[in-house]
Amino acid sequence: MNLQELILATFLVEALEAALQYRATLKESLFILYSYYNKSSFLFFSTNIGYIWLIYIALSYNQLNFAIILALLLKSLDIMTKLILIDRLFVKHDIEYIEELTPILNKKAPFWFYLVGVFTYPYIIYIAFLN
Repeated sequence: MNLQELILATFLVEALEAALQYRATLKESLFILYSYYNKSSFLFFSTNIGYIWLIYIALSYNQLNFAIILALLLKSLDIMTKLILIDRLFVKHDIEYIEELTPILNKKAPFWFYLVGVFTYPYIIYIAFLN
């Protein structure tokens, strides 16, 4: 694959991930991820296709520079944040935590909010292969 095809593939993978995780509110999005996690942790991680794609790129192209590490770190932080929120909201039912976050969780999330990765990660891949 040349660089343009890698960037296009990354764009498509991120768009698919955004489509899988998009719901009207953040709480609905977290609930659908929780339902995936409740069925199987493998199913939850398979909805984070961009993370799997970045690992594939890093391993198959033997590319482990600052840009790839940054992308993997950002994806890891995203997944950990989702897991912490899911744990606090749906597993432990932390009432104080839920009351604090209720206004944010019930607010309608615009679709562009889910598209941040679609425009961020292809650019990071471009930077990673700029040698």
